[in-house]
This record gives sequence, C-alpha cells and structure tokens, in this order.
Amino acid sequence: MLNNILVVEDSKTLNKVITNELKKHYTDVHQAFTLQEALNHIEKKKYDLVILDLHLPDGEGLELIYEIRSLTKTKVIVLTSSNDDDLREELFKFGILDYIIKDANILYSISEILKVLHHINEKKQDKILIIDDSKFICKRVKSILEPRNYKIKMAHNAENGLEKITEEKFHLIILDMELPDIHGSKVLQLIRAKKVFTPILVLSGKTDPEMVRTFLKNGANDYLKKPFIYEEFILKVDLWIDYHKKEHSLQKTQAELKKINHDLEQKVIQKVEKIRKKDEIVALKMRQAQMGEMLSMIAHQWRQPLNTMGISLTMLHLRAMQNTLEPEMVQDTLTQVNKHIQYMSQTIDDFKDFFKPQKEKKITNLEEIFTKAYNIIKPALQNAHIELKVDITTPQTIKTYENEVIQVILNILNNAIDALHEKKIKSPMILLKIKSNLLSIEDNAGGIKENIISKIFDPYFSTKSKNGTGLGLYMSKTIIQKHCCGELRVKNGHHGAKFTILLPTKKPEI
Repeated sequence: MLNNILVVEDSKTLNKVITNELKKHYTDVHQAFTLQEALNHIEKKKYDLVILDLHLPDGEGLELIYEIRSLTKTKVIVLTSSNDDDLREELFKFGILDYIIKDANILYSISEILKVLHHINEKKQDKILIIDDSKFICKRVKSILEPRNYKIKMAHNAENGLEKITEEKFHLIILDMELPDIHGSKVLQLIRAKKVFTPILVLSGKTDPEMVRTFLKNGANDYLKKPFIYEEFILKVDLWIDYHKKEHSLQKTQAELKKINHDLEQKVIQKVEKIRKKDEIVALKMRQAQMGEMLSMIAHQWRQPLNTMGISLTMLHLRAMQNTLEPEMVQDTLTQVNKHIQYMSQTIDDFKDFFKPQKEKKITNLEEIFTKAYNIIKPALQNAHIELKVDITTPQTIKTYENEVIQVILNILNNAIDALHEKKIKSPMILLKIKSNLLSIEDNAGGIKENIISKIFDPYFSTKSKNGTGLGLYMSKTIIQKHCCGELRVKNGHHGAKFTILLPTKKPEI
C-alpha cells in the first residue's frame, strides 16, 4: 500500500500538475525540484514511491535511483523526456516500476502513472505461476513482478507446475518450453485438457517460426524469446493479466444477463398466473422477446473489437518472432486493446441500464433518450447497411419513463429495418427528426397499405411475412399513450411509413 510519494521534477509547473493530480488520490505527496532537495527529503523520510525526472539542474536522477535502491525498497517511476532504449532496459533491470516519456499530452502521462499506482494499491494480488527449471530465471521474474503487486508461485518442472494449476487458480502462467521432465508443447496440451483457460506466456530460446506456430496452436496465448527485453516482458504480463480479468468480468456480466433473463422469465410465469389483464401479459411477452434481440445485438457489437484485438496480438507475435518488436508498438497495442475492452464493458453497461425497471419518471429529453436507443441498435443498422439521418432541433425537457420510451423507439426502428430488408430497398435509409417534444421516424420502404394502416396498432396484427407477433406496435401505443400520457401516430410519408411520438413537456417549477 502506497502512503508517501515524492515527486522529483525541476519544472515547477509540471511538478505542480502531477502533485495536484496525485493529491486527489493520495494524501501525503511531497515535491522536490533539484537532486539535493530530493536527497534531503529521502534522508528525513521514508517514501513508498518516487516519481523521478532523470535530468535535474544539479545532477542526474540516476544518482538518486542508486541511492534509493541501495538504502530502501522504495519504488521508482521514471518520468522523463529522454527516450534512450539502452537506458530504459538498464533501469528496468535495476527494478523501476515504469519508464514514462513526457510529451505534449502530460495528462496522458499522468494517467499512466495513476494506472500503475492503482494496480500496486489493489488489495487482492494477481497470481502468476512460472514453470521454469532455471532457478535464476524464476528469481529474476519474481524480483521484477513482486514490486508491481503480483504474487509469484514457482515450479521447476512440469509435474510440479501441473499440480499447482490443479490446486489453485492463477491469472497468468509463464511457461518455459525446455523443461527437464516434459516438453513445453506437451505441458500446454495437458493444461488445456484440464479446461484451464488462464493466459499462457511461453518463454523459449528458440525462434523457429514453425515451433512458435506449434506453441500458439497448442494453447499458448503469447511468446517471448529468451533473453527477453524487461520492459516488453512487463508489458506483456500486464496486458495478459488485464485481458484475463476483463474477460472474466465480461463472463460474469454475461452470467448476470442470463440471470436477468431467467428472472424475467420467472416474473412472466408469476404474473401470468396472478394477473388476468391482457395488457400486462402482452407487455411481459414483448419484454422477453426483446431480451433475445438484445443478447444477439451484444454478440454482434462485441465481434468487431474481439477481431481487432486478435489481429493486434497476432502482429505482436509476428514482430516478436522477427525480433523487430519495439516498446512503443507494444505500448500502442496495449492502449488500443484497453480501449476495445473499455468499449465492450460500456456496451454491457448500456444494455444493463436498459433492462433496469423504472418505477418513477425521469427528467430528460428526446435527444438523450434517442442517443441511448441508438447505442443499442447501432450494430443492427450497420449490419443492414442502412443510413440513419438525424435532425435534432431544440429538444425540450420532459418527465417520462425513459426506458419505456427507448423500448418504443427500438421497436419502431427494428420494424423499419425489417421492412427495408423484406422489400430489398437498394439504398435503405431512415430519417429521424426531433423537435421540441416530438420525435418522428420515417423509412423509405414504400409505406403501409392504406387498407391496413388503421389496424397496425391492434393486438396480434402483423404485416411481417414471418416471425411477427403483432404485439410490438400495440404495446408501443399502450406505453406512449397510457403510461407516458403522450401520443403515437402513423401515416405514410413521401417515401415510407412515418411514426410520430409526442410526449408532454415538463412544466417549469414556480
């Protein structure tokens, strides 16, 4: 746990910015602007962490690193404008936590510092198993990773490693290929046969492309040639553990969604038994049907980022195989993968928010409501190659059941998508307009036949050739008019069906 932090930076402006940002999260943060000031601080007080600029007015920060490491176990993060690869590697060997380049975007550099500190301060340590017959390699890996708040377990042969994997769960397995009892390729197969899906980082002194392919096909997630670059090794460890944790979080969220679905099904059964009112029974059936559509949308929305992450990691494999891997490329890939993971997590949050029951009306406006609906249906529009034109003018404040209005908008948009697909429109388009407290949706699918347009809000009436329940528009009208005290109308516009939602505005408080 970090309590005391010293920021050593000769730029008063930069030092102040870093210190102020750290004080938002940590109470005991001190400043030094010269090497001598830093040495004086260290003599008087024991610090858990020093953030250090390498070039100071009265000396080099390297002197301070040597002084710190010889006397204490204080952790060091280097923040510098010097991008010297040899120096970086030497400092990582010496035990620094990170080497961060100062650039024009200092806030990004600070965010990288905070990310490292957040991991160090986590109460629950991520566990790593290293299986390597070299005690030197095991001890070296342990000395690199333990200061970063990783819990390291070691096994010096395959049999002992497999026993540990059976006994406890790990966030990452680091596996040497040349083991005394069983070859690493066979160990990979044995691990995966146990249904263990923990990421595996393979270490090997060989760089034969065929052998690397064999490692990856047998279940390895990544490969690193020995002797490895320390920073590259640390970045890969951080990357795969973060990926494993995010994947576990996504699986947990999926399980929660399945539980929500199961709970909804149980509620449907209970309410069908207790309630005889037709509208409530129909509403529950529609909600259950939408859950299936939402799960399909989630799968589609995740597919692209998962493919992109796979391509990025494959590129790292190839560069590593060719010995052309650069720290900047690894860092860029890590950043992009993290962005995709955050996007996927946000997708889950969007869908979870949509299914939360709302007992009270919420103050909002039609633009905010549409934005949330669009985030859910966007993949379906893209997959169908439908152009969505949006025209928003002065949306007014309303007080309504937000999730129910989102449900209506999604239903109308899904109907438009189905109509455009059924009629095979060459340039499918949907026009959505918002003005004040009115929202209209019009497609270019040719419209609804005049002899049935008056019936489309009737229960169990459907214009779809298949899979139509006839409940969607009936419930949409019920929601808007009975629950939200608004209006839902339909007519044929210039190019297709035009639905209009009108909601009452919120009266100003006196």
